[in-house]
Amino acid sequence: MATKHDARPRPFADDWKHRKWSELSLSQRAVMKMDILNRSSKDYTYPKPKGKVPYMTAWNQCMFLLPIVMLPLSARWVFMQATGWTVHPVIAYVTMVLVNVFAMTTYSHRHRAYVEKYGFLDGDVDRDAMPESTTDKFLKEMMMAMLGRPLVLMLLTYDRTEVPTLSWWLPLQLTVFTILADFVYYWAHRATHEIPWLWKFHRLHHTTKHPSSYLLGFADEPQEIFDIFVTPIVTYLVYPLNYDTLFIWLVYFMTLEMGGHCGVRAYYPGVLTSLLQPFGSEIVVEDHDLHHRNGWRDSYNYGKQSMLWDTLFGTRSDRIETRYENVDWNTRM
Repeated sequence: MATKHDARPRPFADDWKHRKWSELSLSQRAVMKMDILNRSSKDYTYPKPKGKVPYMTAWNQCMFLLPIVMLPLSARWVFMQATGWTVHPVIAYVTMVLVNVFAMTTYSHRHRAYVEKYGFLDGDVDRDAMPESTTDKFLKEMMMAMLGRPLVLMLLTYDRTEVPTLSWWLPLQLTVFTILADFVYYWAHRATHEIPWLWKFHRLHHTTKHPSSYLLGFADEPQEIFDIFVTPIVTYLVYPLNYDTLFIWLVYFMTLEMGGHCGVRAYYPGVLTSLLQPFGSEIVVEDHDLHHRNGWRDSYNYGKQSMLWDTLFGTRSDRIETRYENVDWNTRM
């Protein structure tokens, strides 16, 4: 039986993955089939922190995801124009779910390739891994995110008679929606740290000090429910957008949430708020990594998609390895 300590993410907690296939549980087999776990430092020598860090452009991330989001929208547009038929909500919903699963899995593999090439932030310490006793929880939380968020957006916005339409203002729309969603998340997140009775709903997520992408959903159910359902609903009520715009937003949002937990040693910004970079309020992987590494009840860097609200409300911390002067602007990832 797993102990309380066994249930917490920690270095080498995923040694169970080396067992025989017949000895793994169904959830462990599912995780292995997804091929999302990082290699252990017992099996792979990661680069150690040394010198300046490379940088990733928001444009690169945008172009990587753009075909993934545009293909289903284009296919629906062609189908409706060519046949005059509409797309049933169930088909649209399944499509959104599959696109998100594909995007998140692909991005997870991308993050793994980056950390193997460039190493981890605070790389002298091994990254936390997924304990064997939490694979069931991981799958449940992943399914709730993969099925729940698309369902919310479908119920709020989908009109089967509406031909796919995007505005020339799409980049600005995505930025504004993300900043508003981050405002909701910022205050909810900060409240769980500063209000004692709310801390119990967030404490589990902070048992990982050096997270990996797949530990994004390692949290208590109330926190997950708020993140998955409440945040997008409140944001939509303030700033409603059409289905196709929010389809794109969701894919970018979910994949880049993973980036905040990947720990790659690089200047790696969030693409949805890259327009804030001239004002120094963009978010990079290290910002949320420091929130986990050094934060507990008292913390900082509460935003997940930008540093705008942390900057305005005085809860932002200084970066360590990805300060502008420590970025090698001649080495692009």
